[in-house]
Amino acid sequence: MNKPARIISILILSASVGVFAGCVKQETTSPSPSANETVPPATSESTVKEGPGQSAAQHSLDEIKWNEVKDPLIEDGMITKLKAAIAAFVSNDLDQFHAALAPDIGTGHDYLLEHPVKFTGIAEAIKEKDRVLVPIVGKRLTKEEGSSPDVRYTFYFEKNKDGSWQIVSID
Repeated sequence: MNKPARIISILILSASVGVFAGCVKQETTSPSPSANETVPPATSESTVKEGPGQSAAQHSLDEIKWNEVKDPLIEDGMITKLKAAIAAFVSNDLDQFHAALAPDIGTGHDYLLEHPVKFTGIAEAIKEKDRVLVPIVGKRLTKEEGSSPDVRYTFYFEKNKDGSWQIVSID
């Protein structure tokens, strides 16, 4: 996809997500909430941080069997970046998310963290010129009317001038 088409796609997707996000009813996670009490997304169990390791709740949202990834197009450097990006999704950590992406990406993909996902696997990678596209599959944790619970994010990898893989886009 060329750059202008990608930018237009991102803008349209961002607008759609914003509309859907306004329509989504927030679920409560408290054992006995009052009638007016809701728990905002930032306090859900997927955002709890526990020291250097991941909590049990975070592990439950990342069900990818990382040690079983055997795709010849997916190199160890890509796995490292993917693990960091998925961990950022699961913990809703914007700084960690930015650190996993190429330095010049900016904040264009930040909206993705607003939609909790249980990540379940990696589909077959695709080579596209100098890029490798790695699809990550999962289940949407919010129920949006007219929206499938299945989700697929494609991570676009390119090598930087030092020859290291970096995430340059996510669709």
